[in-house]
Amino acid sequence: MVAALAGTTLLAVTACGGAHSTAPKASSGQLTAQDVDAFARCMRGHGLPNFYPSRASSASAGALDQVLELGPWIFPVTNPGSPQFTAALSACRHLVGLPSGPPTLTATQIHSLVKAAECMRAHGFPSYPDPDIQNGQLIQKPLPSSIDTSSPQFQAAETTCGEG
Repeated sequence: MVAALAGTTLLAVTACGGAHSTAPKASSGQLTAQDVDAFARCMRGHGLPNFYPSRASSASAGALDQVLELGPWIFPVTNPGSPQFTAALSACRHLVGLPSGPPTLTATQIHSLVKAAECMRAHGFPSYPDPDIQNGQLIQKPLPSSIDTSSPQFQAAETTCGEG
């Protein structure tokens, strides 16, 4: 599932309906290339070896399924809901001024998560659960053991539904 990110971030997720979800914008401070490099090094040091920024416009970010955007820098994010990404982000967020703690999901973000789960069910995974939202936060729970996340069918559904 997609985890919402705080601060000057944008997390775009393409679901069956093509919906995008956006995390709140926060700090107005300008990030330097050194700030972004330090953040990327920290994220790589916390288990994300391919966490490198590119300078691209927000328009080109739409071609990617999921991105973390910090000003003009874009980081492709493979699995923003993973415990590894969440832990790395918690450890490194201070380097770019991201506030601690997850933001409250917006109604649009929740709708996108629900649509993505519906899409997964429609693509051959009838036991795929709806997102668990508590106090405006996404609670990550393991998928049912009947779902083989390494199967080609699951990988294709993830790509189609924007879960990846």
